[in-house]
Parts: sequence; C-alpha cells; structure tokens
Amino acid sequence: MTQSILIVDDQIGIRMLLQEVFQTAGYCTSIAQDGKEAVEHLSESPYDLVVLDYHIPIYNGNMVMQKMKQMRIDTKAIVITGLPEVAKKELGENLPEEIISKPFNVAKLCHTVEKILKKTE
Repeated sequence: MTQSILIVDDQIGIRMLLQEVFQTAGYCTSIAQDGKEAVEHLSESPYDLVVLDYHIPIYNGNMVMQKMKQMRIDTKAIVITGLPEVAKKELGENLPEEIISKPFNVAKLCHTVEKILKKTE
C-alpha cells in the first residue's frame, strides 16, 4: 500500500516542489495551503505523515498539532520553520517527530521522511 503525505505550506512553490519530490519517491500526496485546510484534510482521510510549515495562515503549526491531538488524529508530523527554537517552545508537549529549519535541504527532508515512514510500515 502506498504511504500518503499531506504537505501544508502557504507558499505555492514549496507545495509544488515537495509534491513533485514525494510523488517521484512513490508517495501519494495531498496539499493544503493553510492550517484550516490541513485540519479538514486530516479529519477526512488518514495520512501516514504531515509535512507542516509552522507559520501558515488561519491555524499555525501549533494550532494544527493541537487540533490533531484533540481529534485523536495519530498522524506523524514534520514541522518546517525558520524559527525552530520558538516553534519547539510553543509546541510544548505536542512535539512532532522532527523540526526542520528553513531554509531546508530537500534531500535531507526526504531522508527524514523515509526514516519516519519506515518506522510506521
């Protein structure tokens, strides 16, 4: 069964880049441009992983992680942010599997995704 990744970023260029990279790697992908859309996707269908930009409109990454917890959505998460220490502090006990700093290296991100998803197979 193909594993699925939800890509959440308000920048269309990053969404399209990550979607192409993950699809080429054999994953099924969906995209969301803000936190509200991300939560809607996560509540409608199961995902193996969410790659979540922290600073997004409507619900930021912290709010998305809180809503996932409230809704008992047990999807693994990678948070991408330009301010990793701030995100880590704000996330508190809702820490994702990984926090990746911006600007990020696409190859390193792919390696991290593979590592996390291999644990869930």
